[in-house]
Amino acid sequence: MADWGSGYVIDTAYVHDFCRVQVPAMLSFAALAKGVAAPGGRGEPLHYCDLGCGQGLTATIVAAANPNTTVFAADFNPTHIAGARSLADAAGLENIVFREADFAELAEDASVPEFDIIALHGVYSWIGADHRKAIVALIRRRLKPGGLVYVSYDAMPGWAGMAPLRRLMVQLQGAQPQVSSKRALDQALALADGLKEAGAHFYRMYPQAAVQLERLRKLPASYLAHELLTRDWQAFSFADLAQELADAKLTFLGSAHLTDHVDRVNFTDAQRALLADLADPLIVETARDMIIGRQFRRDIFAKGFTPMAPMAARERWLATRFVLTSPRDDIELTFDTPLGRFQLRSEIYQPVIDAFAAGPLSLREVVERLPETTMGWASLTDAIKVLVGQGHLAPALPLEEEAARQTSTQAFNAAVTARAKETSELRYLASPVTGGGVRVDPLTQLYMQARRKGIADPAALLASLATASGERFEKEGQKLSADEVRAEISGRIAVIDARILPLLGRLGVA
Repeated sequence: MADWGSGYVIDTAYVHDFCRVQVPAMLSFAALAKGVAAPGGRGEPLHYCDLGCGQGLTATIVAAANPNTTVFAADFNPTHIAGARSLADAAGLENIVFREADFAELAEDASVPEFDIIALHGVYSWIGADHRKAIVALIRRRLKPGGLVYVSYDAMPGWAGMAPLRRLMVQLQGAQPQVSSKRALDQALALADGLKEAGAHFYRMYPQAAVQLERLRKLPASYLAHELLTRDWQAFSFADLAQELADAKLTFLGSAHLTDHVDRVNFTDAQRALLADLADPLIVETARDMIIGRQFRRDIFAKGFTPMAPMAARERWLATRFVLTSPRDDIELTFDTPLGRFQLRSEIYQPVIDAFAAGPLSLREVVERLPETTMGWASLTDAIKVLVGQGHLAPALPLEEEAARQTSTQAFNAAVTARAKETSELRYLASPVTGGGVRVDPLTQLYMQARRKGIADPAALLASLATASGERFEKEGQKLSADEVRAEISGRIAVIDARILPLLGRLGVA
């Protein structure tokens, strides 16, 4: 069989995943957090590109939730593109184009339009130098001045210990090219285990490698094969990646992960003092990664930008709407950071969370609802960044045009829930409020579908569907009876009614 994959795993399809930080509104807000006005946050028409789109779920959700945005999504794997087109067609989306092409073809194709945003999620570390050069050429030719590039990649020094082991896994697969990626993955993991059991000094030199490997094992096999067995892989030092992208006239803007913007939850006073003494921004970012031991970066670059004046930036903050994306009672005021378990100040965060519980609000409306407090502007904006970074809050699009977004997302969500009986892979629905996706498990999708159809006893229907799909229901090791399964499903439905549907209603999904 011809190897048209250029060393990339092609016999196993990639997972159906959604990347929330590459949604236009999220990228625009991350730029605002750095004092820069960028496209995507005000519901304006955009040209959006997803390079290496995989199964195309993120691109399709962006198209459904932003119907005035033209989405161009490309991947070299025809299986991915065929599946993505099928879902987009089922949703009746006319504002998305899928292309089966490699990066070199796209870079030379004069018909490819200019873009406001180009996103590369899980691509740059897993391709060879020639393909990266083609991406840089494409960005240089097709990204508009002032446009954004989102790029995620495996980073140094976090992969320094794991890199030799990963290289050995790739060599093992390369020595037997006819073996399936699933079989090759099993063999590679068995070899890693064998080395450890045999007392390999490698694990003493790099104890973090064993920890990292155990974390990776918990991920889906289809994801892990792509992560570990792709031939041309590289974990980048930030400065090296920035140097490559500089050929496309790109300048680093900031992290797409908003918690990264709040230094006090990531660094000690001494570490912040050390970083403050460094003048070169490339050295600063590399030093930050060294302190944290960062394994993965989500970066935003811009093709030219002008910082906003402080008053203009403040006004744009105040005009931005936000919405809770977690059930209010699920939001904990502690979370894991490089400094350990971090405790947020309840006197700052709780009033903010309580205000947003009323529904989507602009920051100005929240300020008006907050009790008299000594909370300063920096504390308030840091709270917003942390809540967004932790996935509890999201920037919301303007209320204008929400009806059009609602029509488009309803059609997409109907296409997804219609497949819930057949597959559990599509676990995200589109929100007209955020312009992005929200995770919704298959049972909830089926329940929503049953409600729309007016099914009198949805618990009985869902119990029969779950049983027919082969899902096992056990308690203390004993298989549940049909009546017990129905009672179990009824209990889950009660939770959905009480906690999940109100959240989905707030997001315009239910």
